[in-house]
Amino acid sequence: MKAALLIVRILLLVLLPTFPALAADPLPVVERQELRVNLVPDRHLLEGESLVTFAPFAGRVFLNLSSAAAIDRISVAGKGVHYTFSGGALAVDLPKERGNAPATVRIAYRITYGKQVPEHPASSEDPTYGVTGSITPAGVFLGSDAGWYPDPQVLPKYRKVKVTAPAGMEAVTSGKRLERETGKKVFRSVWEEKRPTGELSLSAGPYDIRERQVNGVAIYTYLYPQNARLAKTYLDAAVKYIGMYSKLFGPYPFDKFAAVENFFPTGYGYPSYTLLGSTVIRLPFIVDTSFPHEIAHCWWGNGVRVDYREGNWSEGLVTYLADYLLEEKKSPAAALDYRLRLLSEYASLVKPDRDFPLRHFMGRVDAPSRAVGYGKAAMVFHMVRNRIGDKAFFGALQDVFREKLFKTATWSDFAKAFSRRAGKDLSPFMTQWLVRPGGPHLSFEGVTLRRKGRGWQVSGNIVQQNSRPYDLTLPLRVEGKNASVLEKVPLSGRTSPFRISLLSRPRRVIMDPDAEVFRVLSPEELPPTVNLVKGSGKLALVVTDTCQAEEGTLRDLLQSLGQGAAPVVSEEKPGIRLADYDLLFCGMPRQKNFPLEFPAGIGAAPKQFTLGGDRYSDFYDLLFVVTRHPLAEDRTAALFLPLSRDAADKYALKITHYGKYGYLAFSGGENRRKGTFSPAGNVVEFEEK
Repeated sequence: MKAALLIVRILLLVLLPTFPALAADPLPVVERQELRVNLVPDRHLLEGESLVTFAPFAGRVFLNLSSAAAIDRISVAGKGVHYTFSGGALAVDLPKERGNAPATVRIAYRITYGKQVPEHPASSEDPTYGVTGSITPAGVFLGSDAGWYPDPQVLPKYRKVKVTAPAGMEAVTSGKRLERETGKKVFRSVWEEKRPTGELSLSAGPYDIRERQVNGVAIYTYLYPQNARLAKTYLDAAVKYIGMYSKLFGPYPFDKFAAVENFFPTGYGYPSYTLLGSTVIRLPFIVDTSFPHEIAHCWWGNGVRVDYREGNWSEGLVTYLADYLLEEKKSPAAALDYRLRLLSEYASLVKPDRDFPLRHFMGRVDAPSRAVGYGKAAMVFHMVRNRIGDKAFFGALQDVFREKLFKTATWSDFAKAFSRRAGKDLSPFMTQWLVRPGGPHLSFEGVTLRRKGRGWQVSGNIVQQNSRPYDLTLPLRVEGKNASVLEKVPLSGRTSPFRISLLSRPRRVIMDPDAEVFRVLSPEELPPTVNLVKGSGKLALVVTDTCQAEEGTLRDLLQSLGQGAAPVVSEEKPGIRLADYDLLFCGMPRQKNFPLEFPAGIGAAPKQFTLGGDRYSDFYDLLFVVTRHPLAEDRTAALFLPLSRDAADKYALKITHYGKYGYLAFSGGENRRKGTFSPAGNVVEFEEK
């Protein structure tokens, strides 16, 4: 789902009411819109004509159009009409004499989209890469916020798009494909939406097209020739996941689904198609990760649209129903690992000055916003599911889909549906997670172990360190030598007591052992990962005498990690107190000054490193490892160890994509090893006697 692009759209909707007419007059109904678009890639040009038919209405109508557009003519019934166009806002005065009859406004315009996409983007957190529209011979990308067509304030009841382009340049957009014709000089296609669901995006390229029909739904792949071999893989996966989600939520809501390749890295979900970048679509794991995520958006975000007055629920829901649910189907261990990852990412990336209430999430723009809007929201849905059970949870989702299809929904709509199915009001429980930033900070207090009859009893308190306690249920597990007991302790105040009995002598008590509750993990529960570096509030990069990287490469590395403002200092004369900073070393530091300690199995020297018994000493090898700070217990240190400047250039920008891992080894042009160190967890251990 192209979340970041939607933010601009929301701002436009907020700002548009500054037009005087909008405050007093009702919005006119749009009966239909027909778009005719001609793409001229070698000139980066779009030539467009829009016919918008308004129901009987007297007055001024408003549309959004790129501020870079040149308008050739606007007319009604062949006659020119008065209009104003400024800052992307187009206002057209309908003829007064047509106040009792429908009026079709014809708008002829031209727009140049010459901005080039970045070849090597520093970060993938902003899915737009700063690009909303680009028309090039290599491909065309026109996002819904590119303003590539006059967009009325109210969705049309019907919409048709006709696209022409040079021969060999196939185009795709939302809706059913009515026609496709390739001539010697021109390609043409026609797309129809009988129930438009949102703003339009359009893509085009020299595609190889494959298709399949399943239960009345046309499934396509629009892939570049070099990736056409992947068509069967993506067609098979689309059939699989559309079938799976149809059983969970309800019938697939569109006439088609297309997997479309983009010429720069993206992962967008649009009504009836997904747009995946060339480098993305070739990754073997994408077909079972990002791809089903974007398919699920056909139900949630595109079929049922987001009412942004209460925030964007769709990314969290789709993260839970696609990314998480697929891990859950693999195994309980995989599901636990995913939940722990969500909690770890939040605690590592979201510092208090970057946090915000979940209901304020509109779309992903950086790592902290992703951890809130995707991860925290997914955990909210998980907690609701645990409270009411699978039958009520998925039944409620089916209710929302049936009632809100092609309409908008809010968090409140989901709370009402869950409450109906559960037979109890869940609104207070859900609201606390939506309106407050952060989450519970929980700790043990006064935990004791004593004999009780023939068994043992563990007692103590759970303390909420928040100024306002959360109302939640916290699982605790007491583990003995031969048995364990899991109990759920209700928490409502600052201090909540618990007592748990066990026949055999307990060894330890663990807080939330299966990561079922959203909470802010304590430092001892956080594994050292790349995300800790990305989320650092005070990072310094220390260049050692053995650093094999240019200054520009180091700056790019910091920028990709979201740490572009971090100081770069030398190990010999840092000029800052290193104990006050999280540290990222380039090259091995002098051990006598900064004794970095690595977990078992990892060793490093200036010109080589070892990992799990394997020795790396090649020109194109690189190690990145996160560990504890050598000078401050509450801080983090990391080592960036390229064995050559070429290795640094080749791998530096890849590291940010491995946020959940604690160590990475690159060799031979790719990542060879990756892993995470086990955290201690929030545990109270009992001494053996």
